[in-house]
Amino acid sequence: MILSANTANRLFWLGRYAERGYLFLHLMRKAYDEVLDVPVGETPVYSDFLKKLDLYVEGSLDTSYQIMDQLYNPETVTSLRSIIELMMDNAIVLRTEIRTESFSYIEICRDLIRAKSIMRDTNITNLQPITDALLSFWGSIQERVYDQPRSLLYLGKLIEHLDMCIRFDYKYYRIEEAMFELEKVIYNDPAMVDMEIWTLIKEQLADKQAYDHADVAYKDRLLKYFNSLVRV
Repeated sequence: MILSANTANRLFWLGRYAERGYLFLHLMRKAYDEVLDVPVGETPVYSDFLKKLDLYVEGSLDTSYQIMDQLYNPETVTSLRSIIELMMDNAIVLRTEIRTESFSYIEICRDLIRAKSIMRDTNITNLQPITDALLSFWGSIQERVYDQPRSLLYLGKLIEHLDMCIRFDYKYYRIEEAMFELEKVIYNDPAMVDMEIWTLIKEQLADKQAYDHADVAYKDRLLKYFNSLVRV
């Protein structure tokens, strides 16, 4: 199958957005569980979660309102609502490449987030059906999509996964696992990426002892490399 540049780009970004939505919810639930332990009368603060995503507004004492904005505001480009709407925009164009069943799971996500946006549901655990639909989407991709379309979707997924893992200070073994999967995808179609940057990434991550998520410059360098790796 010969893909146009536009189709290849959309497949890559659909993969990124799908993983971004999934991990946003996963990490948001972890933050929500932590703030449940905040004493009665004190304001829940999600500042660490927002800082890692470069979304924190300095000087804000109450970040709970920012979380509602990041979940449901369609005008906020980084919100979960916007992520899912962008997934849907790409999926509509890619319906032939991803097949109807995979498309239907994106549609479910879109309908759920729109309904939850109206309700302004503050209980993050009630968004679990969106997580379930995203997992089903990837299961459907694995079963029904092949060759370059699948590679591009997984390329986007794994780069987004590594970006988020680095931002949220995941342990080295989690980075190593994702790198192993990413290397398999790149091996099948090396023309998708800038191999010089790929070499730089591997050099940065070759030594477990050198992996230092407390080093801001190191993290920023890795994030820059990952986000300039893909050519599509």
